[in-house]
Amino acid sequence: MAEKRPSTDGLVDNVDPRESNEIQELPQYEKEADPAPLPFKEKLITGFWILLNTVSTLGLIFLSKRVFSDGQLHSCQLMVVMWHFTATGLVLFVSTRGPFRAFKAIRLNPWDMLPVCAFFAGYVVLGNLSLTYNSIGFYQLSKVMTTPCVVLINFVLFRKTVTRYMLAAILATCIGVSFTINEAAKTQLFGVIIATLAFCSTALYQIWIGKKIEDFAVSAPQLLLNQAPISVLLLIPFVPFFDKVPDLSLVPTNIMYSVLASGIMASLYNLSQFLIIGRTSALTFNIMSHLKTICILSIGWYSEGKILSTKEWCGVLLALGGGWVYSHLALKAKQQARK
Repeated sequence: MAEKRPSTDGLVDNVDPRESNEIQELPQYEKEADPAPLPFKEKLITGFWILLNTVSTLGLIFLSKRVFSDGQLHSCQLMVVMWHFTATGLVLFVSTRGPFRAFKAIRLNPWDMLPVCAFFAGYVVLGNLSLTYNSIGFYQLSKVMTTPCVVLINFVLFRKTVTRYMLAAILATCIGVSFTINEAAKTQLFGVIIATLAFCSTALYQIWIGKKIEDFAVSAPQLLLNQAPISVLLLIPFVPFFDKVPDLSLVPTNIMYSVLASGIMASLYNLSQFLIIGRTSALTFNIMSHLKTICILSIGWYSEGKILSTKEWCGVLLALGGGWVYSHLALKAKQQARK
């Protein structure tokens, strides 16, 4: 069919439509490809690491609580932490070798690592002290306050703000934890002070470590592999002032097995945590963390025979709900910022 000429009376061409392949000929990068489904083997491996992380977290908390219940090891906080660092360093080193090769080992300048290691050792020691002087339930619930503390420090130091909905979730978390702290402070004020120092130091460490990962251009496991041995050396001079060397012959055999197992659990926890983050999304890891918190609280209260009051139940629901809502909103904001 012949093409009609443009009309002199109109502003547009009056052209008969023709068949075109322009749509099909668009570059492939303009078409959104559906993500390929993960092979069953990959799903199985990811599920194994998630299970290992959950088991190692539960094992580390309950084994450490048992270790510090011993009269002699109660006064060996630094030495137990040094053992956990040593076990973590060994497992991470082995994971860099064949056949595992989970990540590539990189050697960093020890002098540049000293401030990072000091923060690392400090927050772990305070965390163990919090576990020693508090119940497992209160220890785990107080850790929820780490997120509000990070937000507060970021605002004070870097003027980073959050949305009103995030702020509401943070306030709910703080109110919830305050309900449980009010109950605990009546009987264990020193434990509350230690728990507060623990989650504040954890928040500082998280902020500091995020900056250093960018400064050193390394991954989290690469940094931890450098941190662990230096942290052990950093704690050695303080052992004579804060620890009492135990008479191991008087320590029950089952407690010694718990010490050994706690180091293994600490190393497996650190390694599996990094692998999960690398194999899944941050949302998957975050949801798993909240489920672990619920498991730890439930098992801890059951083992202690604790019956929660109405006020404590409200506090737990507010704290966990606020923490979940905030993390969901934060992850959503990150995804929108990347688009």
